[in-house]
Amino acid sequence: MTLYRPAAGQHAIDQAVVGIRIFDPVSDGHFKQVIQQAAELAIAHDLPGRVQLDAMSIAFGRQVISHGMVTNAELHPGMLFQRVNADGSMAEEMTIERTAVTYRTRSYKRWKDIEDILNGIVYPVAASLAQNDLSKISVVELRCIDRFISEPSDRPGLSSLVREDCPYVSSHLIDRPSQLHLHSGWFEDETDAGRTLFNINIDVADQEDGSRAANILQSISLHYARDLGASGTNGDFPTVLTGHFATLHAKDKKLLANILTDSLKDQINLAGSTGL
Repeated sequence: MTLYRPAAGQHAIDQAVVGIRIFDPVSDGHFKQVIQQAAELAIAHDLPGRVQLDAMSIAFGRQVISHGMVTNAELHPGMLFQRVNADGSMAEEMTIERTAVTYRTRSYKRWKDIEDILNGIVYPVAASLAQNDLSKISVVELRCIDRFISEPSDRPGLSSLVREDCPYVSSHLIDRPSQLHLHSGWFEDETDAGRTLFNINIDVADQEDGSRAANILQSISLHYARDLGASGTNGDFPTVLTGHFATLHAKDKKLLANILTDSLKDQINLAGSTGL
């Protein structure tokens, strides 16, 4: 039986994204101060590139997080700080909007690395945007892309990637050998205080070298109600948000555990994660 293997060795994460959004855009003067702070943090964290983004670039940027429960989201220009690899591909980037800060990396190794970035870059910028007020936080989001590849000339079916009892994939697709794209999205934990949005994309496509690549995107975001935001938990700004991101990380591991076959879970040390 032909199988996939994780593209990044002992783990499969090709990209990881964390982001925090606030309800309302800040003023010109406030945003200028945030950009100055972000520029200093970017240099300190090896993000030397700086690119101004127009509103449409932000709106369609893959790194930008969802707008949550805000129904009248406006488009504003922003700023991108980044580091690129020798071949010109993106290594890490931080995007600052008038209502959000987002960080994306393609060099993820451990969750501890993401926690360091959250404390070192994301929280300080988000705190400045929100004026250190948790009630202004509208969305906290974690997004991961896990990538698996086959050997050249192999064409593994979906059953080599997705477990047969996966609750998110229709059973009639499990044995399909063809390239495909699947999308699922749903809300959970809906209360007056907010809700959790889950999104899954699974892409299976043949590559130029004859191999087959499978990308699984898991996006999980906490959406908060206006006038309450993320202030429902006791603690200071970074402590509360650290707790929320820990929740998202646990949910992400559980989500992936309910997607992957036991063989792939073993390969990326996910076998101990609790499924549904």
